[in-house]
Amino acid sequence: MRGWVLYAAISALLVGLSASVVGFLFEPQVRLGIWAGLGAAWLVQLAAFALLLAAAGRRADLVVAGWTAGTVLRLVVLGLLAWLSLGGVLGTPAEPTLLALVFGLFALLLLEAAVFRRRLAGR
Repeated sequence: MRGWVLYAAISALLVGLSASVVGFLFEPQVRLGIWAGLGAAWLVQLAAFALLLAAAGRRADLVVAGWTAGTVLRLVVLGLLAWLSLGGVLGTPAEPTLLALVFGLFALLLLEAAVFRRRLAGR
């Protein structure tokens, strides 16, 4: 549980700082799309990291299964958000929304590996 809380706190800080910087650089409609993408990435990564920790907590050989489940979750959310934003359902421009989602997923995935490795070293 401590690993997930650490990941949630650090990732919230990173996403919050990124969203604050975006607030000054872009016009409101683009800003809204970027915030939507970053928010979705943060929520997906929290769920994916929880899956990884749950799998690793049961048995050490389930780490790959946990990471695979997280990857499938990321791809499903990316496809769903692409479908919704390209279809105009979200009301945000598709390009900034999807770019922010992909950037957020990638950056937070790198953080996930670092926090997970730290958790394993603490055992």
